[in-house]
Amino acid sequence: LFMASARTPLPPARSSRSHRSRGTSGFAAATCATAAALLCGSLGLFGISRAASFTAPSGASRCRKGARVLAGFPSRRGVAAAIIGGCLLPAAVSPVTAASAKDGSSLMRQGMNEFKGGRVGESVRLFDEAADAGYPKAMLWQRGLSLYYAERFADGAVQFRKDVEMNPNDTEESIWTMLCEARLQGFDEARKNMLQVGRDGRNVMRSVYSLFRGEDEEKNLDNLQTAAAGSGSDQFYAAMYLGLFAEAKTQPEDARRWMEKAVASSYALNSGDYMADLARVHVDLRGWTAAGKQAKKEL
Repeated sequence: LFMASARTPLPPARSSRSHRSRGTSGFAAATCATAAALLCGSLGLFGISRAASFTAPSGASRCRKGARVLAGFPSRRGVAAAIIGGCLLPAAVSPVTAASAKDGSSLMRQGMNEFKGGRVGESVRLFDEAADAGYPKAMLWQRGLSLYYAERFADGAVQFRKDVEMNPNDTEESIWTMLCEARLQGFDEARKNMLQVGRDGRNVMRSVYSLFRGEDEEKNLDNLQTAAAGSGSDQFYAAMYLGLFAEAKTQPEDARRWMEKAVASSYALNSGDYMADLARVHVDLRGWTAAGKQAKKEL
């Protein structure tokens, strides 16, 4: 059954954080999510509702593939747990539990939509309600992003650290933890305390991770600037993280230049990636656009 599910592709969609693989290929993510769905009989129970927003990988774009479909299954251990749960414990899943998980997934998606609209505070409220309704809080990476923009940096760092505990290969959660803690501790101290994660299979994210950790900084800056002059998802993610790096180092002019480049990229305009929405919200909330000045008042 597990092998057969590997041949079952998930449909593409546009509302995902599609660049994110969490250290696992989109193919593996789709395989695990599909197998878990078949074995458990409930997409909502393990947070596999993200499979509905999966963006199929294409060409050289290797980052965030899988739209975090694997959010509930960060490791082989997680997959094994899903299989055991699906095969041995189906009777233990009550209708109330399944309904709660479904409601939590719906609230999570509502929170994502609010964030895309720049309504950060409302998105945090909905993510909290999703957790209260049964959606696993440690999987709510979207909540961590909203907390960063709500300037609740301590809470954001806790959210991201919990996420990394669940998946120790999550490069981007390590970076976002550092971004939150840089606001509380200062850049240098946050860099010292940056979470170590496994090797990312994506060249652009390896350069980003090494840059934030201070490993061969000049070389990685050059690598990312070269990528930002290119195309596709690597162009977008290189520019976005250069902007976030500059912001963490309190270099607002460089931060604006790189974030505006990320927002203007073809990938940001056409991918439907949640992080493309994040970049746009970032530009708006910093007051770098006329719409953003109004959005900042409503935050």
